[in-house]
Amino acid sequence: MSNLIPITHKGQRILTTDQLAQVYETDVNNIQANFKRNESHFVEGVHYFKLEGAALKDFKNQPIMSQLVSKHTSQLYLWTERGANRHCKILDTDKAWEQFDHLEETYFKVKENKPTLPQTYAEALRELADAWEENQRMLPKAQYFDNLVDRNLLTSFRDTAKELKIKESAFIAWLLEKKYIYRDHSGKLKPYAEYVPKLFEMKEWTSEKKAGSQTLITPRGRETFRLLLKKQIA
Repeated sequence: MSNLIPITHKGQRILTTDQLAQVYETDVNNIQANFKRNESHFVEGVHYFKLEGAALKDFKNQPIMSQLVSKHTSQLYLWTERGANRHCKILDTDKAWEQFDHLEETYFKVKENKPTLPQTYAEALRELADAWEENQRMLPKAQYFDNLVDRNLLTSFRDTAKELKIKESAFIAWLLEKKYIYRDHSGKLKPYAEYVPKLFEMKEWTSEKKAGSQTLITPRGRETFRLLLKKQIA
């Protein structure tokens, strides 16, 4: 990661898809496929910038870009810190989490200086107000999508069983037998603490009359169970 060439766009550090794949030790096709499957959970201007046409031409004309972007590229995605975090959640590998933590503390921590400073007190106030208004405008939307993708990447026992092509009752019986989950005093399925949050997550819910929690399976959990079941059948 130390050989990453720093790139800035619209005042913030970003990564190209090639750089993101390099950092997370996956391939570009995987990054692109994950984005395509989850595109509705990414917000342009918050998680990524999409460059094409004149904007892409201007970007590629920067001296350093010849090392990073092919002259034949007609469309380019630039990933912000939020976008890199989103891809990390989707990949959900130990290496991706390790690398994102490092990115967060090093690459993305560097703050770019503004090219010019306000010349008067009034200009400074206006600039501060503009920045605050933009932040307030974007924050709820970005937070909404962060919460949404976190929830949508998790699946219930039923949906996981359907994805794994196994009956829900058989899947639950297998999880109980292998001691991944247990039934509490009220008969509800709960994961053993050692498997939270890697394989399972508990999500609280409330309604007008009652509240409770639901056991959901993480992407890593689904892949773990898929491989174990496949091995068992083989």
